[in-house]
Amino acid sequence: MGLEEQGQIAIVAGAGGQDGYFLTERLLRDGWFVHATIRPGPIPSFAHLSEDLQSRLRLHQIDLLRPQPIFDLISATQPDEFYNLAGQSSVSKSFSEPLYTWQTNAESVVHLLECLRKNSPRTRFYQASSTDMFDMSPDGVEIYNEDSALNPQSPYASAKAAAHLLCHSYREVYGLRIGSGILSNHESYRRPASFLSRKVVDHVISLSNGRESPPLIMGNLKAKRDWGFAPDYVDGMCKILRQIAVRADHTGEGREDIGASYKDYLLATGETHAVWELVDCAFTIGGFALDWDLEGENPAAWRGYSRDSGRSAVVVEPHLLRTAEPLVIQVDPSRTRRELGWAPQRGLEVFLRDMFDAPRQSVGTSMNRGK
Repeated sequence: MGLEEQGQIAIVAGAGGQDGYFLTERLLRDGWFVHATIRPGPIPSFAHLSEDLQSRLRLHQIDLLRPQPIFDLISATQPDEFYNLAGQSSVSKSFSEPLYTWQTNAESVVHLLECLRKNSPRTRFYQASSTDMFDMSPDGVEIYNEDSALNPQSPYASAKAAAHLLCHSYREVYGLRIGSGILSNHESYRRPASFLSRKVVDHVISLSNGRESPPLIMGNLKAKRDWGFAPDYVDGMCKILRQIAVRADHTGEGREDIGASYKDYLLATGETHAVWELVDCAFTIGGFALDWDLEGENPAAWRGYSRDSGRSAVVVEPHLLRTAEPLVIQVDPSRTRRELGWAPQRGLEVFLRDMFDAPRQSVGTSMNRGK
């Protein structure tokens, strides 16, 4: 009897990213056999896991632009669950790489869904959607939920919106068991350097190490987002994909486990913070107090100063300001809490302290087990 026959099987596409890494570890600890796909290049290390957990993990290096191997993997394993976390994950990078972003975040999804429809229709499929998909209201402020209109303002958000709507269609038309998680910003020490949170934390760590550094260069300090802690959101993903059983346990609602019974859910803390608040919290954790000049409507004029020296510590670079970017993305996750019982930790300090304190594991460390 093969290992795949001894327990439940999951495929995690995008296991090299922050969410995929935590999810892979979570599934292994829960007793699953996991096929984890990563892009060609550095291989994430799971060496800290026990040999028993590693024995149930197979890593596969797959290029999303040449996805035939993942289709073959689906057909061969007939997985119980498939988590699609792969793709281009940076909003800012999507403006410089719009075609690649579309191909990996939208076009690849229709191919995956077609493969599941034809070869593994009983697989539960999780799609990683984003709160960036939502409409941009005229006054810049609106509270969004799972039923809000989509009006994406970036190539990243446009691709995510297309994939989200496509998943809804495949669930309705073909009866596939699909649950999309509409995720707000969520961070951890696994965030790479291209993300705002890592950029801020790395700058403060550099100052803490006594290095001379020019002021931190930022975009719109006025922008407000809902930030959470990534491992909490991985727990939410699992609940979304197992929503039939979770809803029955939590609310007593009984539904047949078919595509028509599945819903999309929003994962967020329900609290928004301005970018300048995130920066201020990170500097405070690092032992640096800031004073702020936040006067006026023009965000390019906003500044942060060292309270000790009075020197400029945070400045805004005008070319990083995007006129189409929503100023506020505020969301209501009450359906998820009510129906799935999911309640994340709140506050900027939760993930920022993780980024300061947790070991900086390298995603370039190789792993010698099956690929």
